[in-house]
Amino acid sequence: MLRTVFISAIATLMGATALFAGAASTSGYFKRQPDVASVEIPVEEIAGDCVVQSRWVSDAGRMVKVDRPVCY
Repeated sequence: MLRTVFISAIATLMGATALFAGAASTSGYFKRQPDVASVEIPVEEIAGDCVVQSRWVSDAGRMVKVDRPVCY
């Protein structure tokens, strides 16, 4: 009886480990993060209230930060 409980506990532990390892692999947890490149856009002198907006875009699988001036 004790042997059956021990084998069942080990099988349950192995199943849970496989489940979590599969979920981590699918979500990309084990993959290296890609390098991030930053692109600077020159800001022209424009009268008024200007700010620089930044956003991240995907470029061929890489995330690239794009800055652009916005004047109101």
